[in-house]
Amino acid sequence: MVASPTAFDCSALGTNNVTLTVTDDGGNTDDCVAVVTVVDNIAPTATCQDITIQLNAGGTASLTAAQIDGGSTDNCTVASLSASQTNFDCTDLGVNTVTLTVTDQSGNQSTCNATVTVVDNILPQITCPANITVNNDAGICGAVVNYVAPVGTDNCAGSTTTRTAGLASGSLFPVGTTTVTYLVTDASGNTANCSFNVTVNDNEAPTLNCPANITVNVDAGSCGAVVNYPAP
Repeated sequence: MVASPTAFDCSALGTNNVTLTVTDDGGNTDDCVAVVTVVDNIAPTATCQDITIQLNAGGTASLTAAQIDGGSTDNCTVASLSASQTNFDCTDLGVNTVTLTVTDQSGNQSTCNATVTVVDNILPQITCPANITVNNDAGICGAVVNYVAPVGTDNCAGSTTTRTAGLASGSLFPVGTTTVTYLVTDASGNTANCSFNVTVNDNEAPTLNCPANITVNVDAGSCGAVVNYPAP
């Protein structure tokens, strides 16, 4: 008896016709056809790799299943890869566990877990007011100056803005130039700053008060008089 074919591989998955030929001592033959169904019950081997992804300026990031695949294999063919999470935002900052599902051409599946670390390296933004120049307040060696304090923005929520140099709005600024600096820090520790100058000019003239006019008689025996007065 001779059967053909006798060997099968992944290309033969499914139904196959196998011919059985029977020959007697006289050389007479007869054959029949059998249906041989080849199945694959072997699950693929899922292999993951850990990755780090960066949030963009909009506070989002994404990945593909292939990025966390560390070389998954199958005895036949890996048909598809899928990840349990592909889109990330600011709420996912830090370590995330993502499951990779590997499916072979027969529908067998296996999974593994990858660590996906989401980081934010985008600097926050802050814009200061333009430089301010004013004259001193009357009778004061300075001026009260009001300005709109800047507030920083970031791709993620939770940034804080602080004044690190100069005076607050509504303070008495001394004559001369004072540099005001603001710093914004986001939730990931990224920082940015801006500065502007407040210049107070002294345009108030000094005042001089002299004593009243003085009239005296000459000193005896002298063609003049010694006069004392308080210096202005």
